[in-house]
Amino acid sequence: MNWKWLLTSGEPRPRYVLLVAIGVVLMMSLTYPIWYPGGPGMAAFAAVSAIVISHVSAKLIMRQ
Repeated sequence: MNWKWLLTSGEPRPRYVLLVAIGVVLMMSLTYPIWYPGGPGMAAFAAVSAIVISHVSAKLIMRQ
C-alpha cells in the first residue's frame, strides 16, 4: 500500500476539503444518538473516527 498517498491531502484541495467536511457532518449527524449520551469522551472518539473515515472516503472518491 502506498502510505504517502493515503496520509497526504488530496488534490485539488478545495474538492478534498469539501468532501471531508460533508463526510464529517454526515457521520456526526448519523451517529448523534450514539455519542451524545456518551459524553465528551465519546464525542471526541466519534469526531476522530468521522475525520478518518471521511478522509479515506474522499481519497478513494478523488482517485476515480
